[in-house]
Amino acid sequence: MNYKVSLIGLVLISSSAAALDADTISITDPRFGAIANDNRDDSAQIQAAIDYAVQNDKSVYIPAGTFNVSNTLDVTRVKGSHNSRIKLYGEKRNLSRLTTNANISLLKVAHNVEVHDLALVQTASFKQGTAIDIPFASYRSNFSKLDISGFDNGVYGKWVIWSRFEDLFIANVNYGIHLHGNGSDPAYWNIEPNGWFNNVNVFDNIYVEGSHTGIKLAAMGSNITNSTVQNSQVGVEIYGPAEHKTWNNQIDNFYAEGVKTVFKVKNSRTLDINGVFAQGGASNNRYRTVIEADNGGVITVNGMTGQDWWQHNVILKNTKVKGHVPAIGGTTSADSGSAYLPGKLTANISLPANSSWVALPAYMAIAGNSAYKVMISGIRDGYEPVLEEYAIYNWNGASQYAKVHHTSGVGRIKFKVDGGKIYAKLDYNGGGGLTGGKVTLERIH
Repeated sequence: MNYKVSLIGLVLISSSAAALDADTISITDPRFGAIANDNRDDSAQIQAAIDYAVQNDKSVYIPAGTFNVSNTLDVTRVKGSHNSRIKLYGEKRNLSRLTTNANISLLKVAHNVEVHDLALVQTASFKQGTAIDIPFASYRSNFSKLDISGFDNGVYGKWVIWSRFEDLFIANVNYGIHLHGNGSDPAYWNIEPNGWFNNVNVFDNIYVEGSHTGIKLAAMGSNITNSTVQNSQVGVEIYGPAEHKTWNNQIDNFYAEGVKTVFKVKNSRTLDINGVFAQGGASNNRYRTVIEADNGGVITVNGMTGQDWWQHNVILKNTKVKGHVPAIGGTTSADSGSAYLPGKLTANISLPANSSWVALPAYMAIAGNSAYKVMISGIRDGYEPVLEEYAIYNWNGASQYAKVHHTSGVGRIKFKVDGGKIYAKLDYNGGGGLTGGKVTLERIH
C-alpha cells in the first residue's frame, strides 16, 4: 500500500517536472525550496533559483500561488548587467504572484531579460518601492502580461534601448513607467559618462490607473500605442534636458479619462500624437489641459477627439502645435514664442431668417496674431445654393482688433468677431433662412 502511494507520488513529481522543458527550472524545485501560500519569506529561495539560472543559461518558472519577498530579487548579482540574460515567467499573471511589503526594488534586471505572466504586488498601506528596476542599460528586453500594483514606481529604468513593454496593467502607483536618464535629470545622447536617452522602445497596450503620471519618458524614437491612463494627474510626460532635446517620439491610439493633464512635454524637438480620445471633467470641475508644453518644438496632432470640460486645450511656451486639440470650454494659453495652428475646423450650422447673429462653436474661437479663412455653404430659402468665403485678420493678440473681409460669394452671409468668438448671420430678413449649412475655419497664419 505504501509502495503504491510512493509510486503515485513519484509519477506526479515526474509529470510536474516534465511540464517544464530542460531549459527551465522552477523556484519550487527542491534544490531551491520556495513554497507557495505559506506566508513565509521566499526571497533566498527565489534568488538561489535565479542565480542558478543565470549561471546555467536556464529560464525561471514561478508557478501559481503567492510568494512573499522581503529582499530584492537581483538578476544581475552573479554575472552583472550585461551577461544575465534570462527569462522569468509565471503560469498566469492572476495566478503567479510575487508580493512584498518592504521598501525595495522587487525585481532588478538588465540586458536581454524577459519577464512575463506575473503579478507584482506591494502590500504596504502606502506606495513605496519599485516593481521592476532597470538600473543600467537594458537592451532588447521584453516585459509582458504583468499586473503591477501599490508601488512608488511600476517600472523604473535608465538607458533602456530596443525593448518592449506590452500588455501591462499598472494600478495605484505614483509612476506607472518612468524611464529616466541620470537621477532626476534626463541623460544626454551618447556622451559618456553622462549616459544616453532611453530610445527605440515600444509601449503597447499599457493601462495605468491611480497614478501621478502614467508614462514618463526621457526618450527618443519611442512609440506609445493602444494605451490608456485613467484617474491620474498626468497621462504621458516626454522630457529632456535643454541642451539635448528629445525627438521623434510618437503616441498612437491613446485614451485618457480622469486625467488632469493628458500630455506634458518639455525640451522636445518633435512629437506626433495620433488617434486620441481625451475626456475632461464636469463644467464646474474642469480638468487642466490636453497638452502642456515648454520648449516643446513641433507637436503634430491628428485624429484627436474629446468631450466634457477643460480649462485649456493647450498651454504652450516656445512650442508650436499643429492640428486640432478639442477641449470643450478650453482656451488657448500661448506665449509669444508659441503658435496653435488647429488646421481646418468644421461644424454644421443653420441661420434663421430674422438676421440674428449665431455663434460658431467655441472651438472655432480665434486668438493671437493670426489670419484665418472662413467658408460657409448651405441652401437659402430652400432653393438657392450659397457659398461664401471670408478672411479674418487678428493682431496685437486682442480680438477686438480683428477685421473681417468678404473675399468671394454674393454676400448672403456676414461674419463678425467679438471677444475671440466668431458669429454669422444672414444679411437680410425674410425667406426661409439657411439650412443644411457647413462652416469651415482654417488658420493660414
